[in-house]
Amino acid sequence: MMKKVCIGLLIILSFGVSIYIYNTTMVFEETRYGNTEVLLFSIPFTLCLVNSSLLYLPRLVKFQGSFSRYKKGIESIFLSISVILFMLHSSLVLIVTGSDGNLVLLIPLSVGIVLITTANTLPRFKLEINKTSSELTQSTHQVWNIVVRPFSLPLFIGGLVMLLCVFLPENLILIGFFSILLCTLLLSIFLSYKAYQLHLNNGGRFIE
Repeated sequence: MMKKVCIGLLIILSFGVSIYIYNTTMVFEETRYGNTEVLLFSIPFTLCLVNSSLLYLPRLVKFQGSFSRYKKGIESIFLSISVILFMLHSSLVLIVTGSDGNLVLLIPLSVGIVLITTANTLPRFKLEINKTSSELTQSTHQVWNIVVRPFSLPLFIGGLVMLLCVFLPENLILIGFFSILLCTLLLSIFLSYKAYQLHLNNGGRFIE
């Protein structure tokens, strides 16, 4: 419920800022940035469109009992997308109104938020192991359940570190971003592989 409230506040705030600026006497450089109405209201309307999918969640929960455990994770994903869109909207408004803005900062901020959200969400998506399924299906589900947590932890830490890239000098932001992203992905894959090998060494049985 709290995530939906936060999403609603972001939508209201984005529309409120756009309406306030649109009703001021400020002059926009439309020849440079494009139509004023599109610039101010395209992302707020996109926020509404993207999050309208959340209205269907109660129906999905009603007809699919196993879906209820994924509800919070999906809401977290929508919240992270909303935060990213809101940051982009704020940056566009600052630039259009003549304020200094650095859109490069959005790259580590956006990807960092996505990594943190993904890390918090993935462990919720554990797959059920149905004894009536084929051995290959059971083994595939078991592998996923084993490696998902080791894969998620580096994503969370990497996302937090990536947010700190905004404090780097401007010429080092992208270098720091790509370095952290590469290290995060490599470490996630390595820890997942180690968890897989440890399970095999402990007598786990998988279908190749």
